[in-house]
Amino acid sequence: MVPPQAPLLLFLLLLSIVGGELLSAAVASTDTIVAGKPMAGNQTLVSKNGKFELGFFTPGSGIHRFLGVRMRKLAGKSPTFWIGDRVGVIDLAAVSLEIFAEKLYIKESGASLWSSNSSAAAAAAVAVLLDTGDLVVREEGNSSRVMWRSFDYPGDSLLPGGILGIDAATATNVSLTFKGFSHDGSLRADASRTNGFVLATDGRDVRGVFPDWMVTSHGNGASLVLNEVMNYSIEFLQLNLGQVSLMRWSESGGGGWVARWTFPSGCKSGGFFCGDFGACTAAAAAGECRCVDGFTPSYPDEWRLGYFVTGCSRSLPLNCEANGGQTDGGDDDTFAIVDKLQGLPYNPQDETVATDEDCRAACMSKCYCVAYSTESGCKLWYHNLYNLSLADKPPYSKIYVRLGSNVRRKGGLTTRWIVLLVIGSLVVASAMLALVLLCRYRRDLFASDKFEVEGSLIVYSYAQIRKATGNFSDKLGEGGFGSVFRGTLPGSTTVVAVKNLKGHGQAEKQFRTEVQTVGMIRHTNLVRLLGFCVNGNRRLLVYEYMPNGSLDAHIFSEKSGLLSWQVRYQIALGIARGLAYLHEECEDCIIHCDIKPENILLDKEFCPKICDFGMAKLLGREFNSALTTIRGTMGYLAPEWIYGQPITKKADVYSFGIVLFEIISGRRSTERMKFGSHRYFPTYAAVQVNEGDVLCLLDSRLEGNANVKELDNTCRVACWCIQDEENDRPSMGQVVRMLEGVVDMEMPPIPASFQNLIEGDDSGIYSEESWQLRTQD
Repeated sequence: MVPPQAPLLLFLLLLSIVGGELLSAAVASTDTIVAGKPMAGNQTLVSKNGKFELGFFTPGSGIHRFLGVRMRKLAGKSPTFWIGDRVGVIDLAAVSLEIFAEKLYIKESGASLWSSNSSAAAAAAVAVLLDTGDLVVREEGNSSRVMWRSFDYPGDSLLPGGILGIDAATATNVSLTFKGFSHDGSLRADASRTNGFVLATDGRDVRGVFPDWMVTSHGNGASLVLNEVMNYSIEFLQLNLGQVSLMRWSESGGGGWVARWTFPSGCKSGGFFCGDFGACTAAAAAGECRCVDGFTPSYPDEWRLGYFVTGCSRSLPLNCEANGGQTDGGDDDTFAIVDKLQGLPYNPQDETVATDEDCRAACMSKCYCVAYSTESGCKLWYHNLYNLSLADKPPYSKIYVRLGSNVRRKGGLTTRWIVLLVIGSLVVASAMLALVLLCRYRRDLFASDKFEVEGSLIVYSYAQIRKATGNFSDKLGEGGFGSVFRGTLPGSTTVVAVKNLKGHGQAEKQFRTEVQTVGMIRHTNLVRLLGFCVNGNRRLLVYEYMPNGSLDAHIFSEKSGLLSWQVRYQIALGIARGLAYLHEECEDCIIHCDIKPENILLDKEFCPKICDFGMAKLLGREFNSALTTIRGTMGYLAPEWIYGQPITKKADVYSFGIVLFEIISGRRSTERMKFGSHRYFPTYAAVQVNEGDVLCLLDSRLEGNANVKELDNTCRVACWCIQDEENDRPSMGQVVRMLEGVVDMEMPPIPASFQNLIEGDDSGIYSEESWQLRTQD
């Protein structure tokens, strides 16, 4: 039910949006950011030629915004060339892009979320958006002295003038990278051949050559510069999974992107040419792309112009998608056979089942399962379906592709009649429903007025929450605190997570703790509390929704897609930044008290968000320590918890160190198993770090694919964090700088408690007996 003040709020919102756009237009005429004059979040920076603009933009239909460059002329049809580490922000009013010394910073409410990694010092620096679309940080008054440039960190796209290989000016080795749900790809220069490159997909390399007109080679092939062809004013190099294309804009038939050059050059020679859910037919020698039954081209204009890698999308949603990602038995979802295939599609996942019917049920039980096969054991495909090719002759393969929930048998109701029936029912019942909801809204709002709250949190009525969650039908998870449900806010497409707290006394305590901590703070690495509901004994909290769930599901589970080292490293850095903000940048120091992988959520871009502040403690700046009652989870508790000593923010540092080891190794630190001659993984890790053998600590599933320097640095940070004495541990601000490589580290000592374990005393603070005795005191 829309509250009575909604028209006024809507008017003010529209006024603020229009005003913001006018303000942005008014201040975006400059192409430079100077010290002391930051670019606000609702502003854009425009190149002198007016071709490019830089700002905080939203990919797709998400709620997060990221710093990027796009082509002004194309408006919503332009790709965005992302800058930085894809740091997501929501509140543009609190975000700024500013220059300080020789570095560029993204800041939110004064907290630094990202900075350029300039190494050279400068008396005064400026940030400039060049006519090529390259954002550079250079010395003021000396345009030839460049400290940092966005072209050295191009993501999956390269603009003309951009480099693959060694950038001689900054000594950076530049490559393109693609990151999907569980697939990685890269494109790098290959100096062994003229204009050569290496296209990698999940570690498998394919070598190719750029045409002479497309690139210019420098340094005996050490670097390749993408040429600008004057005939085409808008073009760029685009990396997709298993394919790279030179894209140009075509105004033909309403406009669309055309592949001027592609490698591989056809669907017969490239398994990813037809994109997601696209199949290469055997109708012609060169092959043609079409969508499998139940799917249509994602971008029909581009398909018509001959660019297929954008793939196909479902014509109708899955039943579980309509239920917010949860399966309910899947009675309405169906499977269609796609046969006469040349082998099976890319990247199947093996499932151990007894029968073919069990295989179908296994796929149906996972909303992200899109197809299955029973030809050589049960194989499932998650999220995407690539490399579908129809064979010219036997042997053939076949798979079963999952179709949308509104696909019906001929004898059933059609979607059209269902929609008409629903609309008719709604029209008849609307007057009565509006009256009931209005009464309940006013009653719930009156009840919630008894709770005082600071900040900009929204007070929801219980009726609104119930409607948003479909009467609490879509459960995401459950724990000792209560249950979490997925929902969509009324009158909006914003997906939220609603925490329904249980237990009167404990629920009230946790409710107030979360509102008083998360409700007052904003940071890209802290889960955002949107609002709450108080209704009688009910206590509900409304959070932003994190589609990738919690960190533990990705680093400990075999079923989730394997996280690459780079993603793990960025997750670790994000957690550290969030904790540093809590400890050092809030008005009062906030100790989380329960840092563990289950309390780290991941958004669509795998940006980490610290959550679950029910055990948190606000500590005034004039106090150094507090808390004596044990809070938290066994295995992540600092020694001072066990010994009953006062707790400081260094307890969170210890927990972070344990989590860091788990991110590195992909295993629980508390697992009681043999690691060499040790039974406790952090003990084993501390010894290996001191011996200089850090690769043995890396998750074996990564097969050694990691930046060894970063890995060694991260392992050292973890060892410093888990020192016995809190004074020996770094602050979280220092941890951030250590992970970023800004400060050098000495070799961390092996903690004394670990030395006892090494020497054979297995009755340390982490033994089960010690824990039980301590918690009984």
